[in-house]
Amino acid sequence: MKRTLGVLLFVCILIVNLNAEYPTAFQPGEKIVQAGLGFGMMGVYGDVVIPPISVSIDMAKEIEGYPISYGAIIGLAQSEYGWSSTYYTDEWKWTYTYFLLGARAAYHLKMKSDKIDPYGGLMLGYNIVSVKEPSNYYVTGGYSSKSSYMMYGFYGGARYFFNPKMAVYAELGYGFGYLNLGLSFKL
Repeated sequence: MKRTLGVLLFVCILIVNLNAEYPTAFQPGEKIVQAGLGFGMMGVYGDVVIPPISVSIDMAKEIEGYPISYGAIIGLAQSEYGWSSTYYTDEWKWTYTYFLLGARAAYHLKMKSDKIDPYGGLMLGYNIVSVKEPSNYYVTGGYSSKSSYMMYGFYGGARYFFNPKMAVYAELGYGFGYLNLGLSFKL
């Protein structure tokens, strides 16, 4: 329910913003590379050891007056899952590595300021999951490394340009990190 309300609020803000005559901070033809650190992630086994780290590139374009961006994202994260048995007096630990390859697209809101770039978008990718099993694990039919999956997400975020070529950004959403923070660089 909360997710639906959030999406509806975003759509309302978007509709009101479509007719604004202000420019965006991210102009058509510009490219931005950003690197960030995420907090929380869907599809994780066990406890996160390396939080989601991502690098993305966004290219700005204007389609019939609507400022959008599209690009790619790659990401890396790692988690561990441990299990122990009092019967066997053994402990085992599996290490999962997640490697994301994906595409992003976003709509950029028009603002009076050329320092703030608010946006909302979608992400679609494939999360390649590999697992390292413990060498002393002797139970058959255990955990498998065949856990890769399609990953989708939606996000809302903003960049604040503290100089013409560099910005800090924050994104909140559902995908490779529920909250992502980092730096953006205009090329």
